[in-house]
Amino acid sequence: MRGATLGSDFSAIPVIDISALYGAAEAPARAVAEQIRRASVEAGFFYVRGHDVPLDLMRATLMAAKYFFAQPEAAKRAIQVNAAHRGYVPFAQTTLARQFRADLKESFNFAWPFEPGAPEMLAGKPLVGVNQWPPGETAWRGIVEDYYRGVFEVGQRVLEGFALALDAPRDFFRGLYKRPLVRTRLLHYPPQPPEAGADQYGAAPHTDWGCMTLLWQDDVGGLEVQNRAGQWIAAPYIEGTFVVNIGDMLARWSNDLFVSTPHRVVNASGRERYSIPMFYDPDFDTVVECLPNCSGPGNPRKYPRTVAGEYITQKYDDAYAYRKQQPGVASGA
Repeated sequence: MRGATLGSDFSAIPVIDISALYGAAEAPARAVAEQIRRASVEAGFFYVRGHDVPLDLMRATLMAAKYFFAQPEAAKRAIQVNAAHRGYVPFAQTTLARQFRADLKESFNFAWPFEPGAPEMLAGKPLVGVNQWPPGETAWRGIVEDYYRGVFEVGQRVLEGFALALDAPRDFFRGLYKRPLVRTRLLHYPPQPPEAGADQYGAAPHTDWGCMTLLWQDDVGGLEVQNRAGQWIAAPYIEGTFVVNIGDMLARWSNDLFVSTPHRVVNASGRERYSIPMFYDPDFDTVVECLPNCSGPGNPRKYPRTVAGEYITQKYDDAYAYRKQQPGVASGA
C-alpha cells in the first residue's frame, strides 16, 4: 500500500466531483480515487457532487420526510420499528454514547427490499426483513423508494473510488452488495431547547459503525466533524451534494488507513432540522478483514476478521432502547 498522506487538523471538508466514476475510462476514475484517498486518510469525510440523483428528487424526499413527521403520534407508532429495524423510531430511543442523554431525534427507517421467503429471512438473519410503510401512502412510498434506488447507485460509484484508492480491483466491493444491509433513515431533529444542557445532542458524538454513510442534509445546519486536534468543524449544507463519511467497518478493512471520524449534530438553529442518511453496508455474510495490501512489516493487522451482519447487529443491540425489551414488545410489525 502506498504511504499515507497524513496531515490533518483539517478546517474544512473537501468537495469531490465523482462524475468520472460513472464512465469506463480508467485514468479519470483513478484521478477521482486519489482525491477520495486523501480525504479518507486525512478527514474521513468528504462531499460528493457530479452524481446522477436529480435535485428535484432530493427536494421531494425532504417534503416526504416533513409530511411523515407531521403525522399524529398514533399514526407513526402504528408502524413502530420492528426487529429488522424498519419503521418508526420515536424520540429518546437512541443512545450513541452512554455518557450523554438519548438523542433528540425521531426517525423512519427502510432498507433493501427483501421479500417474504427470502433465504436470509428464512435463515433468521438479524436486520433482514420486510419494509413497513404508512398505509395508503402509495405516492409517498414511491418517492422514498426512488430516492433509495438513486442514492444506492451513488454508493456503488463511491465504492469503486474506494477500491481504486486502496489499490484493489475497481469492482472489488460490488460483488459484496448483492442483497445488502443498506439502510436509509429519514431523520427529524426538533430545535434543541436552550435549557437542555451540555449532555443533550441531536446526535451525540460518535463514529458510524458500518462501511460508509451517504448523507443528504437540509440547510439548517448542525452537523459537526471532529478533526485530530479535537476541534469541531462545521459540515454545512451544499446544494446538490451528499456528505460521505468512513465508518468503522471500512476502517477495519483498510487497517485504519481510512479514518472513521467522530461527528455530532447540535441543532441550535431554533428551526426543525431534517436529514437523510444511507448507511451503506454489504451483504450480511460478508467477511471483513484487512485487505492484503493494507498491512506489512511494521504495520501488522490490527483487527480480527468479522462478519458484517453480526458486527452491525451487535452495534444496534447496544444503541437502541427498543432492542433491550422483551422480544416482540416493540415489534410494531
